Amino acid sequence: MKMQFKSIGVLVLAAAVSFTSCKKQDGVNAPKGDFDRSSKALFPDTHTLPTATGTISGVITSNITLTNDKVWFIDGPTFVDSLATITIQPGTYIKGKATSTTTSGFPSYLVIRRGAKIDAQGTTANPIVFTSAKASGQRAKGDWGGVVLLGQAPTNQAKPQIEGIPATQIPAALAGKDAIGYGGATETDNSGILKNVRIEFAGVIVDADLGNELNGLTLGGVGAGTTLDHIQVSYGADDAFEFFGGSVNAKYLISYGNDDDDLDFDQGFQGSIQFALAAKDLNFTYSSSPNGIESNNISSPIVTTGGAFASRVTQPVLSNITFVGGATAGPTSGIGHLFRVNSSYIVRNSINFGFNNGATLISTTGSEYSNSYVHGYTAAVSGSAATSTAVTTLTGANPNTTIKLVLPFSTTAPDWRIQASAPAAIRTGAVFTGLAVTHPGGTFTAFDTTPAYLGAFGLQSAGRWDSGGWASYEPFTNAY
Repeated sequence: MKMQFKSIGVLVLAAAVSFTSCKKQDGVNAPKGDFDRSSKALFPDTHTLPTATGTISGVITSNITLTNDKVWFIDGPTFVDSLATITIQPGTYIKGKATSTTTSGFPSYLVIRRGAKIDAQGTTANPIVFTSAKASGQRAKGDWGGVVLLGQAPTNQAKPQIEGIPATQIPAALAGKDAIGYGGATETDNSGILKNVRIEFAGVIVDADLGNELNGLTLGGVGAGTTLDHIQVSYGADDAFEFFGGSVNAKYLISYGNDDDDLDFDQGFQGSIQFALAAKDLNFTYSSSPNGIESNNISSPIVTTGGAFASRVTQPVLSNITFVGGATAGPTSGIGHLFRVNSSYIVRNSINFGFNNGATLISTTGSEYSNSYVHGYTAAVSGSAATSTAVTTLTGANPNTTIKLVLPFSTTAPDWRIQASAPAAIRTGAVFTGLAVTHPGGTFTAFDTTPAYLGAFGLQSAGRWDSGGWASYEPFTNAY
C-alpha cells in the first residue's frame, strides 16, 4: 500500500469508542519475526546470583532491608504496612513464587500500603529485578502478580480500593484497616523511590472469579514526592504501568512485550512522563485491545470526602515517548494512543506507529496533541484535541520508510534511535514552550528541554539510555 502523509491541525471525531473494563481478553495473534532467543538477545543479564535465599510474606510491620547477598522470594500476598519502609539494595533479585507453590495458595505480589514506603535504588550496572521464580527457559507471562504502590495523593473517587485484589487475599492482621485503599489530599505525597528497576513476568490472575490480573506496576494515588526513574516492565500478562489518580511524575520508562496496555491512566491522574518506550514483541499473542496508551476519566465524578477533588480530570502530560506496534497491519488490534471517557491529555514531541489505528482523541478542556508523528495502518488519527499543531500523520504499509528509526521492529536487536536520514521534523522538531505540570496543590514539574528530537531516543550517533545493564529485552533466558 502506498504511504500517505500530511500535517494535521484538528480532525473531526469519526466514531465513538466503546468503554470496557480493565479485564482483558486474550487472543490477538501476532506474526513471527526475526526470532532467535538463544544467541541474539539484546542486553542479556549476566549477573551471577547468590545461593543464599530469603523470603517475605504476609504483613511487614517494621522497616526491612532486602540485601543483595540473597535471592529473595515473595511467598503469596505480601504487604508493607503503613509507616514501614522496605529498602532493597542495588543488585538484588526478588522472585515471585507461582501460585501453586505459595504457602497460602494465593498468588504472590508486593503491596506498599498507603503511608508505607519503598526505597529501591538500583544502579545502571546493578539494577533491582522483580522476576519469576521459575528457571531460565520456563518463565512465562503471568508467573506472579506484580508490584502495587499506594499513596495519599488525590483521585476523583470516593474511598477507592485498588482493583484486582479480592478481600479473601488480605491478611487477617489487616482486616478492617483499609488494606488496599489509596488516595488523599497530598499532591506531594512520597511513597518512596523506584530507580533502575525491572519487573518481569507479572500479571497472574489474582481473582479467579472475575479473571482479573495485576499490572506490572500499579500506582494508586501516588504523589509527586515519589521518584519513578528508569523502570522496565516486560512480558506481563496485563498492563505494564497503570496510574489510578495521583500526581506522580516519571521518566525513562520501558514497556516491552506486555499483553495489554503499556500506559493506563484513570481516576484523575495528573502527572508527567518524559522519555518512555513502549513496544510489542510480535512473537506473542496479546489481549483483544492491546493499546499503547489508554486514558479514562469518569463520566460523572463522585464527590470524595470533603468534595475537594470531585471534578479532578485525568490529564497525563507526556513528552518524548515512542510507541511501536507491528511491522505489518493486524499484529495487534489496539490503538496506539486512546483517550476517552472525558480524559484530557497533553502529548508532545512523540512518535507513535505500527498500530492499526494510531490515535483516537477527544476534544476536552486543555487537551493537546502536538509536534508528533502518528501512523496507523488503517487510520492515523480519529477525533481531535482542543489544540493540535505540527502533527504529521501517516497511513499504509512500511511506516518506518518515512519515520526512519534504526531497527524498531526487531525482536532480537531492537534499536529505537533515529537515523541520520530521518525527517528534520523528527530530528529537530521538539517544542517545549509552555509544557509543564501544575497540580491543583501547586506542585510544578519542569521538563528536560534540551532534546531537539521527537520520541524517546535521540540520533543513532548518540548513546541510548536503556544500555549499561539495567534493562534487558530477553528475560526468558537470562541465567537467574
